[in-house]
Amino acid sequence: MSNDTDVPSSSCTFEEIVTSPYKVGLEDEVNPSAKCSADHFFRQIWQKQPAIFHTSQRQDPKSGALSNALSMAWNDVADLLSQCRQGESQPLYFQQGKPVTDPHCLYSSNPFAAYLDSCSVIVNHADFHHHLIASLCNDLQKTFPHVYANTYLTPPNGHAVEAHADDRDVLVIQIIGQKTWKVYKHVPVQFPFEKEQVGKNGLEVPPSIKTAGLCFEQEMVLQPGDVLYMPRGFVHEATTETINSGPFMPSFHATIAIATHDWCLSVVLSDTIRHMLNGVADFRKALPIGLSPEYKSSSGSICPNKQLDQAMSMIQNNVTTEVLERNLKAKYDMHNSHAKECRDKIINAQSKKRKRCEEYVGYNAASQLDLDSVVRASIPDERESVVIEEGQLRGLTVRQENCTALMGILAVLKQDPSLHVKVRELRDIYDEKDSISKLDMICDFTLLSFARCCVELGALALVESLSTL
Repeated sequence: MSNDTDVPSSSCTFEEIVTSPYKVGLEDEVNPSAKCSADHFFRQIWQKQPAIFHTSQRQDPKSGALSNALSMAWNDVADLLSQCRQGESQPLYFQQGKPVTDPHCLYSSNPFAAYLDSCSVIVNHADFHHHLIASLCNDLQKTFPHVYANTYLTPPNGHAVEAHADDRDVLVIQIIGQKTWKVYKHVPVQFPFEKEQVGKNGLEVPPSIKTAGLCFEQEMVLQPGDVLYMPRGFVHEATTETINSGPFMPSFHATIAIATHDWCLSVVLSDTIRHMLNGVADFRKALPIGLSPEYKSSSGSICPNKQLDQAMSMIQNNVTTEVLERNLKAKYDMHNSHAKECRDKIINAQSKKRKRCEEYVGYNAASQLDLDSVVRASIPDERESVVIEEGQLRGLTVRQENCTALMGILAVLKQDPSLHVKVRELRDIYDEKDSISKLDMICDFTLLSFARCCVELGALALVESLSTL
């Protein structure tokens, strides 16, 4: 195996992150005034403590995969969700920390409808669904053997999951909006954490973790361009609570997963030994166990010493550093080959001209909508042309704070069928006077989600462009 002092070569993205202004999570272990670099990161921070890097504060901002990903806007997020919705792996939905168990029944598996009902939307392997995130992961793999991206869209005053720890190292890249993070400084005696995924799968977060205090000595608010590095095993939680009466904004961030739980010696060694022993027929036979004497070995042992000695001799003679390195590389290559195929597909699709939609209502029309699309009230024939899947609801469930204003916008459009409005300007047509719903809760992505749902259900129709009016 490689010497543990070796430092991986760096991608442009990783160099830009680690050479940005930064703060470490455990002040007593690393000198925060030291200049950071890839070398410093892997020797002093990697798998030791969290750190926050502020790429937006760089004096020499670079262009490349990271800046392209940070340029993503709400139209890009909508495209990402649409791509994922069409794939085999559907988005995951959480409402104030609780998983939504039947999103098809509640929202017809429509991420925009779920978002309007205050759900967080998680896209696993987002690098298979958006070209900018695919390119970001491709570049980071020049440093790390294999990475992938999960994205988190969280509405204002919400959170996706409860406090928990992960069994992998991650880079959290804040792209749109802001999110408040608590990272608890409790470091287990046996680190990496033996039970790394507390807060998941029925494992409770020990009370001692939350009483140990916070890394960085306080809650940290990630702004666009901030990158949080979090080693596996550190308990954390995040919310989009509005800070200092600021604007009501959703948050969108990408979590770059570095599957370090798969790279440790215990996993690589056990996989190698299992594969080797499975190649011998005698070692695949069931051990002599059972209630009846006929199923017991003549020696009374479940594993005769001779057979165990043969297995141990085979392991000692064949399991070498070179074999482990070869098997680990084969594992990386397998994951990277699959990832490359999926990422190339989405990157190449981006270069093709978008096919013009010939429909005004329904799913296909809705998937074309962005913030600059123009919509109007649909006519009866258009509404009747929309086929609703059996069991699918015709209406929407909208969070209480937004309901009155959104229904008011829809009412204004229906009252004047000649009114054509850009999606991003829909809030301008509604008079919020005497309304219990405030328009400052209606962000651009809420307008886009609402318009997409209304066009899909047939309440609104897509107008191709202002030039056709």
